[in-house]
Parts: sequence; C-alpha cells; structure tokens
Amino acid sequence: MNLKALTEHQLFKPVLSAALTVLCGLALYAMPLGERWVNLSYDYLFRFNPRSVTNKVVLILMDQDAHAKLHQIRGQPWDRAKHTELLQRLAADGCPLVVFDSFFGVPRETVTDQELAEAMRSQHSVVLMADQMRAPYRNTERMRPILPTEPFLSAALTSGVAWIDPDLDSIVRRHWPFPAPKEQFLSLPWAAARCAGARLSMVPQEQWLRYYGENGAWTSLSYHLATNQAPNYFRDKIVFIGNKPETPLPDGEQDEFRTPYTRWTTEAVGGVEIMATEFLNLVNGDWLRRPPEWLEALVLVVTGVLLGGGLSQPRPLAACGLAAGAGFVVTFAAAALSHFSNFWFPWLVIAGGQVPAALAFSLVASQFRRRPQPITETLVIDALAQPGPPQLLPDAPDYELFNPPFGQGAYGKVWLARSATGQWQALKAV
Repeated sequence: MNLKALTEHQLFKPVLSAALTVLCGLALYAMPLGERWVNLSYDYLFRFNPRSVTNKVVLILMDQDAHAKLHQIRGQPWDRAKHTELLQRLAADGCPLVVFDSFFGVPRETVTDQELAEAMRSQHSVVLMADQMRAPYRNTERMRPILPTEPFLSAALTSGVAWIDPDLDSIVRRHWPFPAPKEQFLSLPWAAARCAGARLSMVPQEQWLRYYGENGAWTSLSYHLATNQAPNYFRDKIVFIGNKPETPLPDGEQDEFRTPYTRWTTEAVGGVEIMATEFLNLVNGDWLRRPPEWLEALVLVVTGVLLGGGLSQPRPLAACGLAAGAGFVVTFAAAALSHFSNFWFPWLVIAGGQVPAALAFSLVASQFRRRPQPITETLVIDALAQPGPPQLLPDAPDYELFNPPFGQGAYGKVWLARSATGQWQALKAV
C-alpha cells in the first residue's frame, strides 16, 4: 500500500489522532513539563465537597490577639507559665490528649520549668514536638531528631518530629517523611495518632494530605480564650497548641505554609494546622494515595485511544460538545474517586491535556475534509463516464460543456466544463 493510499484510508486519521493523544498524555505525565498538570490535579480536588470527620479537635493558637492580651512579644519565646496555667485547665477537664507544636529545646528558669513539667505529668497523654537537625539533603543519614530538653521529655514520655516538606511551589501536599514512617523520624502527627489509639502500619507508604476544607475540621481558639471556656469543655476533645502566623498573607514568615486553598483564598496557614490535618488523616486512615505508575499510564493510554479516535470522526461542532462532555465526566469521576475512596489520580492530564489535544486534531482534520478537491484528469474521466441521458446544455459562451451533468441539487446542475484556454472547471447553472 503506497503512502497516498495509506493516508486516504478511513482508519488513518482516527489511528493517528489516537496515537498523538496518547503521546500527549504520557508526555505530560512523565516529563517536568506536565508537573503543573499533576499538581493542579491534586489541588483542585479540594474545590469540591471535602470529606467530613467526627473527631473533636481544638486548636489553641498563639495568635495576634493572644500576644496582645497576654503581653507576649512576637519573635520571643512564649512564657512557660502560661503553658502551665493552660495545662492545669486541660487536666481539670480531663482532656484525653494534648499535642504541643512548640519546641521546648532549652531549659530556662528552673522553678517555671519544673512547674510546667509537673503540669505535663498531670495530663492523660502529652506529645511534644521534636526538631530536626538541618542537613543539605532530605531524609539522609546526616539528619537526626533533636529531642525536647529535660525535664519536659521525661514528663511527656512521647515526642515526634514536627517537620513539613512543601513542594517547589511552596504548597504542602505530602506527609513527612515521604514515604512514612521511618523509625528514626517518627513525625509529631504520627506519635499523636498512636497515643490516640490509631493502629498504624510500620510498612512505609506514600501518603498525600487530605485537607478538610478551608477552615479545617476543628475548632480554633485564641490562646487567651482557652481558659475562659465552660467547665469540662475539653473533656472529649484533642488539643493542639501552636503558633498562628502574624498575618495570613503567604509572605514567607517562619512557620507559615501554603495549602491548595491558598490558590483561591490567597491565605497561608500555620504549621499546627498542617500537623492537625496529618493527625486526622492518620487517625481516620483517610490520607490520599495514588495508583501504581503502570496503572496510571495504562489509563492514559486507554483514554488517549478513546478520545483521539472518537473526536476525529464527528463534525467540528459535535466534536466540541463531545470534548466538553468528556472533560466534565473526567472531572466528576476524579472528584468522586477521591471523595469515596482514598485515591487520587492526575486527572487534569486527561481533562486539560488529552481532551484539548484530541479536539485540536479533530478540528485540523475537519479543515482537510473541507478543502475542495482540485479537478484532475481522473476526475474528468470519472465525470465523462457518468451514466445518464444527455440533457439540454445551458448557455455558457467560451466554455465547452460535457453531457451529462455530474451533480445536481434543488437549485441547479453542475457541468464539467473546459475553458477556451483548456482549463478544466466545474460550472453550476442555476
């Protein structure tokens, strides 16, 4: 089969369109160029209805109001006597778990430290933040946790590394460490989840954060209001204590992070909110996972074949409608997958990559279908060979017309004509 016959075969355009669409999808999936599509696939899942939880979590925040009301200075260590007062209130209420996202790394006044340690011992369960020694590379043997100082470490008995590892665009999408867990780097949320009774596997797993809405799945209290609540307010609540950034603007303040919601709210959050989110993920077992790479690639191959082959057949207007419908179906399916299961898929590679590519090829192919076919000797011979009785020729000076006409419609007939210069043309007589 020669090249011309191959390109004119009825399956040539669908097969070529399918191949190009598959190639587009795999390129976006595997190459750095497509990283934006993959990240947006994760981020925009949270534009849909987030999953709710029944856990009762309260965030006690060292925010601007608390700094002002309690006479604390931004950038200076928080008065540990205030922590003692708060813990005494939590112990009186029978709070089941207290998690400190605040590092007690160095001793200060002996009496104040001893009182705080004693208040920690009075709790049902306390988890303290551990820091991490910085190193040039992530998760290497050069890293090691830095534990809280005594007497706090002995008083709490449990600690975990509070570390957050944003992506290159500064959005936090993954649990730390990734995959988790690592025996020498048990995270603060991991230690807190185990204290809360969660049964966590020690087999490393890749865990993506599941966010629970713009305002989280918890109640937030300014630090200075925590001791003013009604008696027994904290009896059935898990308490996280941590800092809130000075402003919600993502301006690079320490302990300030971007989430997928920052894309449309332009507001960043404090690290304690990320820790609480990870904790809820672990306690409820609903962190997000991704399918194996081979399965994701197979899905892209199948969708590329269906979209490329399917959109190459209809006319342009119908192809646009089908493309819009396909994009909607893929978006809905991806949102339902993450909501009703624990998996997410880079769906924008399909909806934002393969669908436009298949539609573009369909529109280009339609232009070739519309291009008028030039009159050739073969067409002339075919026209002259048309059966039918001779008909009355129209008046056409300077043209030689050939009977019978090779086409007709409601308003006229089309005759094969040769001009005085010998050019073959089609003449329509209305």
